[in-house]
Amino acid sequence: MAAKRTDDASPLTAAAEAFDEQLQRFSTLTEALRKRQLDSRHALESAAELLKDVTRCQEELQQRAQALVGALGAAREAQQAQAEVVQERAREIQQRAQDYATLTTRFEEVGQQAAGLNILAQGLASRRGIADQSLRDTELPGLLSQLDELRERMGAVADQAATLIADARAARFEELCGRADSLRQQLLAARNKVGLLRETLVKAVPPTMLS
Repeated sequence: MAAKRTDDASPLTAAAEAFDEQLQRFSTLTEALRKRQLDSRHALESAAELLKDVTRCQEELQQRAQALVGALGAAREAQQAQAEVVQERAREIQQRAQDYATLTTRFEEVGQQAAGLNILAQGLASRRGIADQSLRDTELPGLLSQLDELRERMGAVADQAATLIADARAARFEELCGRADSLRQQLLAARNKVGLLRETLVKAVPPTMLS
């Protein structure tokens, strides 16, 4: 009696089950042939018929064995193809990880530069006492020059951030792209504040101090 198989059984599973089923039938027929009595004409005829069944079963068993070997070969080829997919994916993961590490390093460098410029801006902003005439005439030109230089450096770092954003977007790292864009916006906002501070200083002092 044939064993029940699931409809979604793989070719290898189906072939293995078919071979096992036929092997069990062959074993049963062989055992029956071994035990068959040979003590009468009827017994001899029955044994001869049983021998034919055993022979036919053996032939079918060989066919199912060949089918099992074929299924094993196909399964091996499928496994090799899948292994190649895994290897290719592993290489892709490694490359993507390296690309992300490189972009992250650039992001950290830009962030460090931005942090340093913000600290410098805070230090310069604390000297805006020119509004209440606490700075000497000789200090103002130097302070304005420092503010100009600071704005220029902030602009350069903002340009680096913009390049990083473009590279991160091209590499399809949207999360890093968003972080870099946020950093750039913060840097541009700080640069604008520096520009406003310079304008405030210029407006708060007599023209003679700027000549």
